[in-house]
Amino acid sequence: MTRLRFSLTTNQRFLLRSVAIIVFGLFINQLLQTVGTSIVARVLNDPVRFGEVNLLLQIFGMIALFLNVGFNSALVYTFSTDKEEAVKTKLRLALTGSAFFGVVVSLIVAALSPLLAAVYQLPSLQNALIISSIMLVFNSVINIGVSSFSGTREFGTQAFFMVITTIFSTAGTVLGVLWPVGEQPLLWCVSFWMGIGAVAAAIFILWKVQRVHRPVWLGRISVREMWRMMKYGIPMWGGNIAKAFQQPFLVMLIGSSSVIAVGHLSNALRITGFIGIVTWAFMIVTFPFVAESSRDVQESKRRGTLCIRYNNLILYPLTLAICLFPDEINGFLFGESYNSGDSATYIRLLALGIFFSSVGRLGGSILAGLGRTKANFWVMIVAGIFVVAIVPFTAGHHPVLSVWMYTGGWAVSALAMIWFFYHEGFVLNWWRAYGEPVLPTLAMGLLMLAGRYTGPLFAVFIMLGVAALLLGTLYIETKSLQIRALRMLRHKG
Repeated sequence: MTRLRFSLTTNQRFLLRSVAIIVFGLFINQLLQTVGTSIVARVLNDPVRFGEVNLLLQIFGMIALFLNVGFNSALVYTFSTDKEEAVKTKLRLALTGSAFFGVVVSLIVAALSPLLAAVYQLPSLQNALIISSIMLVFNSVINIGVSSFSGTREFGTQAFFMVITTIFSTAGTVLGVLWPVGEQPLLWCVSFWMGIGAVAAAIFILWKVQRVHRPVWLGRISVREMWRMMKYGIPMWGGNIAKAFQQPFLVMLIGSSSVIAVGHLSNALRITGFIGIVTWAFMIVTFPFVAESSRDVQESKRRGTLCIRYNNLILYPLTLAICLFPDEINGFLFGESYNSGDSATYIRLLALGIFFSSVGRLGGSILAGLGRTKANFWVMIVAGIFVVAIVPFTAGHHPVLSVWMYTGGWAVSALAMIWFFYHEGFVLNWWRAYGEPVLPTLAMGLLMLAGRYTGPLFAVFIMLGVAALLLGTLYIETKSLQIRALRMLRHKG
């Protein structure tokens, strides 16, 4: 029993340390993107042109979801369970398959670019998309390189890669505004500089893969083995598409009637993205963390519960804080001119939507670590149905209602994920995972709400709320460890 006690302590330390590394990397990512967006917004000082740039970025972001076709997920799983096989064959196969599909997607985008430019009545969008399509192949390479380090649980290197990629991408966006290429339109310049950044990031990451993993680059290409990798990864790939396409799809539909609304919505996505990075970090760590113990069901349940619990200890207070102070955050980051109309409503609804999405996203990563990837796909489909079926009819006249549909879809998908846990016979400790972590956040929220009515003492109540959150979290964690220790002593006796 002493060994079990030590193992649990080691798991907690590993989880917190690894997530801290990834959260830091993702936070830097989000911060870089937010700063880049803020610079572009202030330099252009034109909501219409700012909306056009964000429209291009959202279209490209949605297209990028179709890359890799599950090869990256299959590679993470292989590195977690059989590193030798991954280095000898699977990395080569994943890179070949991903690059091939990257070329296919690029050709499709280039062919559809005139249609998209006509839909948005934005002629400059056509050539910008053609330039952007070229960089999709390099993004495919980047994703595979990053996956190889995720599978070996080298999260520091993975976080570094994510930051490097974001630096090149964000710098490209800013350079496109500040440093035009000849007489080319704004959108063309943004696409051009972003493409240069993607090429540079891909070269650097491949060099690092070669230096660390020493993979066998040349060898037989087994179509059968590639299909097996796709068979495992496609449900994860499809689920990620169903999940991640919703935000850019929402922006694109609303953009067809109002590019000013696109600017407000894009700012809301930047702000609420700070919530999303928490669960994203836990997803990155949880997948290989649970896969490592997949042969021990009870240990996997403990690890899964632990991942969700710590995710919620961070996610709950962040979501509440953004919902309480949307105008203050928006005005500080982007300026008072963008703090108007329905901007606060967008921020609150997106924050709640991302909060609900954490249940399905993290739950899907846990089950994928056990080799069960289908739940991730169907739960994401449940969330996407609301956006696909309803938003096209509401986006033009009722953009706020469209965002309500986005949030409602994720709420239903959260319930679907809980059902899948029961369906797969993998029931977690729900109180430890979802119930107990809400208590410190409630204390924080009550103090902050009270502070709104205290005038000059408002800042004091904010600090009291943060203190209550930290002390409450420390208390429930200490209590939890004490209860677990008593149970182990009784079992030993």
